[in-house]
Amino acid sequence: MNTSGAMQPSAESAAAALRSARTAESAARRLRAVPAWYPATHGLLLAAGVSGFGLARMWPQWQEWFLAAALVCSVGFLAVTWMALHTSGVAPWFARRGRGTSWRAWGLPLIPFAAGLLVAVFYGAAGWFVGFGVVAGAASWMQAGRERAGAREAS
Repeated sequence: MNTSGAMQPSAESAAAALRSARTAESAARRLRAVPAWYPATHGLLLAAGVSGFGLARMWPQWQEWFLAAALVCSVGFLAVTWMALHTSGVAPWFARRGRGTSWRAWGLPLIPFAAGLLVAVFYGAAGWFVGFGVVAGAASWMQAGRERAGAREAS
């Protein structure tokens, strides 16, 4: 017992806890390739989900159908993302980035916003959704494909 009256762990249980922590850390650091269908599915669901909200404004007679499809695609996008993050059993908060990639971390996510603003000049808020959705979906597809290729090389 220690001074608080609680039992101190044995050396064996402390060693087991350390081994467990090291195993979890190595699982979190190890890159695992996502399934081959993931990059395309991730990008297409993102593009369809966001674009559907804009298309619903462009064609009011089909608004309910576009909104329903956009909602289904958005939920599917979140589900596919969750499944891919949990394939290793450990979901990272942020991707580890090497030095010299700050322009990619800050600049690339701005491209879909800029594309949405460009389309919004001609088609308003609905155009922003469509422009943003299509470019964000394509960027997501490319990034997920690049990460999958990197994980396959590392393994």
